[in-house]
Amino acid sequence: MNKKLFVRLVSLLIGVLVAMSMLSACGANSSKDTVYNGYARNELAEVDDSLTDTSASGNVEENADLVKDSRKIIEKIYYQIQTKTFDELISDLEEQVDAVGGYIESSDVYGNQYESNNTRGATYVFRIPSEKVDEFTTFVNDNSTVTNRTVNTEDVTLQYVDTESRIKALKTEKDSLEDLLENAKSTSEIIEIRDMLTDVIYEIETYEAQLRTYDNLIDYTTITMEVDEVEHTKVVHKQTAFERIVTNFTDSCMGVWNILVEFFVFIVGSLPVLLFIALIIFILVIIIRAVLRKKKKKAVKLVKTENFVTNETEELNTEEKE
Repeated sequence: MNKKLFVRLVSLLIGVLVAMSMLSACGANSSKDTVYNGYARNELAEVDDSLTDTSASGNVEENADLVKDSRKIIEKIYYQIQTKTFDELISDLEEQVDAVGGYIESSDVYGNQYESNNTRGATYVFRIPSEKVDEFTTFVNDNSTVTNRTVNTEDVTLQYVDTESRIKALKTEKDSLEDLLENAKSTSEIIEIRDMLTDVIYEIETYEAQLRTYDNLIDYTTITMEVDEVEHTKVVHKQTAFERIVTNFTDSCMGVWNILVEFFVFIVGSLPVLLFIALIIFILVIIIRAVLRKKKKKAVKLVKTENFVTNETEELNTEEKE
């Protein structure tokens, strides 16, 4: 068989198989296109076709819940919390992460350094199993004062299903290439088919890695948490006018007290430096006073000398006139 003709037949056969697999995947997916909560979505293969049956069986809401469970959602939560028991809360948080089967992706504990005001803070990135997020967040709410909570979600169902379809089509192409490779006779045909097979395998591995990344982000919720140590926590509920007055007055008193405390700490901590500066100033004052006294004595002597010379001159002038 002519080499060019064989290559064309191989390419044509592969193209037909890929087209058939893509058409079958698209046909299966398009038959399951639906709209849930205003979002165009593609149901996953695991969802039974019976979910779209909204007849008089009375199971419409139950089916909708099952459809919702099939969606691929990436969730990220951001927390800002305050605590008066910093060490205890940090320890409890780490224990709770282990208890729910999560792990700490990164952590940074800072503060309590020399010349600091002894307030500390920490930043954590937790990865918590999605089914345990409510349990973990309940623990956080019960054991700290939450000042800010932000939840971000991303629906990657369409991207996930599309990636699965691509992998399926590529695996079909891979099987076809392997069959052709077994029947290839010439060395050039073997080399060419192997190159094509290598490219297909690389694409499959790339898409499978993307699916694993999706699975990790979907199965584990990312919780970023900033922990601040405070002397008194903020009131997060709605306050009455009297409570606002009391809170503002208390905050003002605490502010003045903190200023006085910091000033006292600064003075006491700086005593060695202040004493050294005072000693230098005292020595300089003594030297300056000694110099001034010496200059004053010289000035007095000079004045006396000038007066004496003046008197002698006047007496001589008087004698000459006589």
